[in-house]
Amino acid sequence: MLERYRGEIILLFVTISAAIGWFFSKYAIDALPSVGFIGLRFFLAALVFLPFAYVHLRRLSRQQVISAVLIGGVFAVFLGVWILAITNNTNFGEGAFLTSLSMLIAPLLAWIVFKQKPQSSFWLCLPIAVLGLYFLALGNNGFDLSSDNSLYLLTSLLAASYFVLNHHYARHIPVLPLTTIQLAMVGILCGLYSMFMETWPANIPNETWGWLAVSVLIATNFRFLLQTLGQKYSSVGNAALIMLLEPVWTLFLSMLIFHEPLTAHKALGCGLIFMALIFYRLPKEKVKQFLRRKKY
Repeated sequence: MLERYRGEIILLFVTISAAIGWFFSKYAIDALPSVGFIGLRFFLAALVFLPFAYVHLRRLSRQQVISAVLIGGVFAVFLGVWILAITNNTNFGEGAFLTSLSMLIAPLLAWIVFKQKPQSSFWLCLPIAVLGLYFLALGNNGFDLSSDNSLYLLTSLLAASYFVLNHHYARHIPVLPLTTIQLAMVGILCGLYSMFMETWPANIPNETWGWLAVSVLIATNFRFLLQTLGQKYSSVGNAALIMLLEPVWTLFLSMLIFHEPLTAHKALGCGLIFMALIFYRLPKEKVKQFLRRKKY
């Protein structure tokens, strides 16, 4: 029984490790500059992968290297904005659901930039997600999109841009060398930004280095390896649905660790976004059956 669903089980652990990564990062940036931490985390992760990717890297064409480097730059901007969003914020559940909107922004960008029409279910899911966003931003004084939430939405837009460009220009590059180059680009670009724009403390506690280590090994390297392995043994549809659980775990952990409040309108907003994402990720056959029933 377990053998049959090993891919799905592995991916379940991937979503948990991804959610935990939010908290590893938060604890690390208590003593490290935010963007500098991202630079260190991803450069070290690239070094861990480098011995295994070296042979494959030498086989890449010049055009493949250029594509991987440029998309890695977009990845770096996305992660830099994300770490700034969580620096002074502990509403990680809300932030995770806002960031997950990238899955619905991506097909819209692909349609605008590359003329790739979204599947029919997208037009039903998008207004549901927008309604969810409205309820997330609904406070005691009515609709109010805070600066933190605005950063999360910008993160979502940048993540969608990264997904679209990565799919369009880098889908024929082997996963390991592509991942190594992109992680290295995040490390280099965020490191350069931090060198000129951030102030590093004279003394960094040992526990901070511990948080950095688990961020690198568990939330980055181990997560990427598990995700690759899980997708190998799982169908595309199942994998896509399981990966949607990351914001759910993040919300639960944020409520447990940071005592993030879950008001009725926030719960409704998260629920609507989650419902929109699930419906969009359902296999096309099931979506067509659902729409056919609604029609008749």
